[in-house]
Amino acid sequence: MEYIEDNSKKNQVTSLDIDKLKGDGELTKAKPQMSSFKLYTGSKSDLQNDKVKKKSKESLIKQKKEIKSVPSNGMNLFNRVSLTDNMLFMDNMSTMLRAGLALTPALKTIKNEIKNAYFKKILQYLTEHIENGQTLSTGMKHYPRVFPDMVIATVEVGENTGILADTFGHLADIMKRQKELRSKIVGAMMYPTIVIVALLVVSGFLALVIFPQLIGLFESGGIKLPFVLRAVNSLNFVLRNYWHFAIAGLVVLIFLVKIVFSKSGPKLFLHTVILKTPFLGKINRELALTRFAGNLNALLGAGLPIVQSMEIVAKTLGNLKYKKEVLAMSKELEKGRSLQVAMAKRPDIFPSLTVQLIKVGETTGQLEEILEKIFTFYEDRVNNILDNLSAILEPVLLVIVGVAVGFIAVSVIGPMYELTNSFAE
Repeated sequence: MEYIEDNSKKNQVTSLDIDKLKGDGELTKAKPQMSSFKLYTGSKSDLQNDKVKKKSKESLIKQKKEIKSVPSNGMNLFNRVSLTDNMLFMDNMSTMLRAGLALTPALKTIKNEIKNAYFKKILQYLTEHIENGQTLSTGMKHYPRVFPDMVIATVEVGENTGILADTFGHLADIMKRQKELRSKIVGAMMYPTIVIVALLVVSGFLALVIFPQLIGLFESGGIKLPFVLRAVNSLNFVLRNYWHFAIAGLVVLIFLVKIVFSKSGPKLFLHTVILKTPFLGKINRELALTRFAGNLNALLGAGLPIVQSMEIVAKTLGNLKYKKEVLAMSKELEKGRSLQVAMAKRPDIFPSLTVQLIKVGETTGQLEEILEKIFTFYEDRVNNILDNLSAILEPVLLVIVGVAVGFIAVSVIGPMYELTNSFAE
């Protein structure tokens, strides 16, 4: 009997346990409270994690906003980066990258060394841009006035091919040549500029100070004034009584000329006329050919396709006539025409020697080497012209000064001689 009772008790417990497992007992009623407590604890940690993630996202968005705050690239006299600063930047970047320094530390080092405050802000932006996971070339695109299209395209190719150090070195060499050429142009134009400015200053002093006194003396003696002195007398009258209108008219004239020649049509006409001028046209043509061959060689050497290289080279040419024709040539190359054929159609801007050399380069597959030879050839010719420019212009300036002095002397000596004769009588 006891055994039967024990079994019945066991069966009761078992049935109770089954009821509890089914959710009818108190044990299962307590479990939801425990699970709800655990669920509450888990949600609190998740909320904390969400807050942390939210803060990190906000800081990241804030950082991106700070990086996107690009320093001003507008027209400002103080927001300028000289060719020398850009050349030193390229040269130092090449040296540091070849020495094994990473890109970001190299930018920070150069930023701490340069003195140009605007360029320092640009390098700070580029550093943050790279630290944010972007490339250097995309950051440079925000500053087209500092980094031209040729520089950006070459740097982008260097990033993709892994030869960024060599790319910076090549760009530094190009900028060194540009700086040397610009220095020679400035030095060659220094002497004629000083002579012409001195002539204008002396002529203005005579017309505004000396001649009015002589005109009064001649009029008191009843001497008929020549045309030059009458013109000078009228000019003095206008400047003394209507000087504000004269200044306003001069400003308006300069403004109108600037507006007219900022249009593509008049500017193209002016550049075409300059190319046809005997001496000045030759210098401009050879300068354009030097830049065309040098920049095209640099871009092709960096690995850019020729069509894209021609489009970028067109933007680097100062003469609008060359720019228009080179862009048209890029369209022809895109359709499958060779560079030599496209250049042969334009004999007014591409000499036959250049066309023949390009043909040899395309035939032999050594276009880059031929472009380097063309660049060196025209660079030497331009340097020779600039070195001898002062000697060429010196006799021309002497003739101009002599004619101006003789003209002034004749204008004054005639009335002076008549005045002396009147005193003698």
